[in-house]
This record gives sequence, C-alpha cells and structure tokens, in this order.
Amino acid sequence: MNLEEKVSTRTSTTGRSNNKAGFTLVELLLVIALIGIVLVLAVPSIRDTFTGDDLKKASRQLVGLERKLRADAVRDQVDYLLCFDLANSTYWVIASDMTPEKQKEMKNRPHRLPSGVTILDVVDEKGIKKSSDEARIKFGKNNICPPTVIHLGENEDRMTIVINPFLGVTDIYDKYIEISRSSLDHDIPDFR
Repeated sequence: MNLEEKVSTRTSTTGRSNNKAGFTLVELLLVIALIGIVLVLAVPSIRDTFTGDDLKKASRQLVGLERKLRADAVRDQVDYLLCFDLANSTYWVIASDMTPEKQKEMKNRPHRLPSGVTILDVVDEKGIKKSSDEARIKFGKNNICPPTVIHLGENEDRMTIVINPFLGVTDIYDKYIEISRSSLDHDIPDFR
C-alpha cells in the first residue's frame, strides 16, 4: 500500500478522520470537578502559608535572637539588651560596653518585624505590662535574664512568647495568654 492509499482508508467520505482524538464533555467536567476539589482542600493551607506565616516568622525571629543573645552574653562576657520600640514594632540590640553614641546609632537603625506584625506588649519580671514607649530585656554575662512575656499580633491572630530563664526554655503559644508573675516563676501559663 502506498501513502495515498493509507490516507484514503483513514478518512471517511466527508474528508474527516474517523479517529477520536478529543475529550468528551463528561471527561472535561470530571477533570474540572477534580481540580475544584483539590483547590478547596489546598486553599486553607496555602492561605495560612501566605497570611499566618509572618506571625510565626516573627516569633521564630525573636526566639532565635533571644537564644543568640544568651549565648553571646556568656561567650563575650558582656551584658546585652534587647530593646523594643513598641509604638513602631521595631527592635535593636545594644551591649553594655557600647559608647552612648554607638547605642544611639543602633537605636536609629532598628530591625523591623515582618510586615503587618506588631508587638502588642511586653510583660517584665515584675509583671508590669508595657504597651507603649520602650521595653528592654537584659541578657546577662552570667547567663541570667529576667522572665519575660512578649505578645505579638497580626490582624486578629495573636502569639505569646514566654522567656523562662530558669529552665532555659522559651515557650510559644498560638494565642494571647495572660501570664501572672507567679506563673513566670513556675513556668505555668495562666490561660485567661
């Protein structure tokens, strides 16, 4: 059989091919329905990745900085202060051996939390809650720092970071938790 005979046997009298090379309407609807189901299942986790991630990123950033400052204070035998500007949700680090000019320079070049994340308040070792002005946490060269609670927020989401110097552990809670002075001493959160 030559090429012309092969082509003529595959085409009908109308000149169209008899091969079914397309999809039926039912097959297309089934694929669209499956894609819809996958999207419905995936959207909440993707949304959390894009929206809720900044708050978690900020908490990891602060916990990592807290651990670094503890280790650096002991290694360098210098007290470090983690300073927060609560109104602007920024922070900077100063050392006890810095000159006043250098400390002012560090304050004028603060680090920012991820966009949309704010520092709601900081509760110090005396149980005093600061929600404006400036708050400081001291990391001593003798590996001592005061128990502190930091509350972060992004839109309606809240996060609580509890720095416990006695256990050397920092706890993170996915909501706003009021922690009393006695709870800080015993590392027992007071869920109110």
